[in-house]
Amino acid sequence: MSTPANTSNGVSASLSDADQRKRTQEEMKQKLAKADAIMEPSTESVVDRYLEAGGAPFNTMNLLMSSYEGLAAMTNMVSSDTGPVYGPGINAAISEAVSRKIIENFDPQAADSKYSETGQLPEYIEAMLSHQVWRKTIYRLSERHPGSTMLSAALQHIADKGYQAEMTSLSSAPLHTHVFYSLLAECLENMSPANEENFHEKLEGLITAVCRREQTYLVARYVFHGVQQKLGAKAAGIRRIDDELETYMLDNYKRPQLAINIQLLLSGLVVGGGNSVVDAAASIIQEEYAATGDVASLYNEYHGAMTSGKPAPPVDILRNERVLHPIIEQVFGHLWDTTVQKLRPELANKYIWLIAYAVLCSNEPIDEATKDKLQQLVVQLKEVCEGLSIHPIQTQIYQAVPKILDWISVPILARVVLLWIRDVATYDNFTYYDTYFTSSEVPVLLLLLEEIAYRHPLLKPLVFAAYKDGFESQVPGFSPEKQLRLQKIIINRIALLAQLDYALPVIDYFSAKKEQIDESVMVYFLHRLLAQFEAPYPAEFLAPVLELINYTIDGVKVAKEKEIVYIRGFLASIDNEQARLLCAALPDEASVTATLAD
Repeated sequence: MSTPANTSNGVSASLSDADQRKRTQEEMKQKLAKADAIMEPSTESVVDRYLEAGGAPFNTMNLLMSSYEGLAAMTNMVSSDTGPVYGPGINAAISEAVSRKIIENFDPQAADSKYSETGQLPEYIEAMLSHQVWRKTIYRLSERHPGSTMLSAALQHIADKGYQAEMTSLSSAPLHTHVFYSLLAECLENMSPANEENFHEKLEGLITAVCRREQTYLVARYVFHGVQQKLGAKAAGIRRIDDELETYMLDNYKRPQLAINIQLLLSGLVVGGGNSVVDAAASIIQEEYAATGDVASLYNEYHGAMTSGKPAPPVDILRNERVLHPIIEQVFGHLWDTTVQKLRPELANKYIWLIAYAVLCSNEPIDEATKDKLQQLVVQLKEVCEGLSIHPIQTQIYQAVPKILDWISVPILARVVLLWIRDVATYDNFTYYDTYFTSSEVPVLLLLLEEIAYRHPLLKPLVFAAYKDGFESQVPGFSPEKQLRLQKIIINRIALLAQLDYALPVIDYFSAKKEQIDESVMVYFLHRLLAQFEAPYPAEFLAPVLELINYTIDGVKVAKEKEIVYIRGFLASIDNEQARLLCAALPDEASVTATLAD
């Protein structure tokens, strides 16, 4: 009885194997019968499996021939035939149409399943990534299917190939951690050569990559915080970038409390834990006002820690511009804002001590030398608070100049003096210029601003803002000639500011205001600006200046030779058609001299 049983099992096994081979043949035939199956990269392996399962070779040829539709060949033919008619743009149009079809028919589940099986990107994907048009297709797919593991791997592959710059505007890229770190590194590399002129322009790419989502903002701030701790005093550049990101989030994000909480957490404080420093700092940031109670809480914590020898709260909290600026405004604001009342001495002392602590101290234990410097700065801050007169007359300003020159050697004191100068110059509709300006000398306030810009590069934006106040002023008692003279004197200072690595913001300002500026004043600006620089000129300088010359060419033609000479030299140094035409339109030096002689 055992033999028949064994024979029966063998027959069953044989039948099962035959069914399996038949089933495999049918599955492979279905794949070979799909439209343009012969064009699929996997067709060779499909044919091998069909033949191994006992399929007839003739059937493979028949299926591949009958399923061939020639879509790829027809696409090439259309491209070839329409190219001479529609020009090279037809290829881009066809690529875009194909890209749309790919996006419409992409199946993320199937793609992820295939990727999970092999752990590798398909060969055709690898080939696509070498062409920008198909990389853009991958980007668009990742925007539509941010959870796809295959697309995530494709994005990483793109980043590894060095195309991070293409991905900074991609909202889905930061969702993939490995891609985000590459993007962050790329953005920082792009910012490394930045200077004061193009800092904010370079910063835009980093803001795009970091500030779209809470998670990426937190990770970036955490990374920057770690870098600052490692570099210490050498981390000024990273600290500024960090501050700019926080400012952007506070100004533009719908949940400013997020940025506040992250800053407090990175400073080592527990949010919502009843910590008086946390509560006071959060209150100042949210209200944009340093209330007496909040300042008293901060003073008690920081000053108490110093006198007792206990660990102090992180100084980063006080250094935060959103905390420090309201404190400065409360103690010094009466010098430039009539709505701010002067604080009582006992209150002002606490405000001033916190300001001095913020700018001098670190998170390290405070030694006796640092305590002495702290006390010295407190004394200087008090001297500035008492020594600067509110809306002074010219004699008082001249008397204060020696002290002011001493004060502005310290950055925080220079900042206070700068804000005071700006108010003195603009108070009561520019009464200072109306009363004291003469065409024969430069106002002392402008000279002080120039000195501040030279000593403290980070204050150049505030100095430029003060210059713009005077340049745009319409002093009631001035004749048109005197107003033009004031503008030209201010332009002389602005040109010197441009020489201090601040040319691009200056050029951008005059480009934006060119329609409101008198033509002769614009020519004078170009003359004074170009007198500060020599060829070769960087592209970001050359292009806007060339456009300004083109805009004011009629005024340049009739200008004095001493104003034309630098403009002519600038144009002669540029090798392009527009510059040559503009240079040819100018009178030569001999004709200008003859005209003046007549």
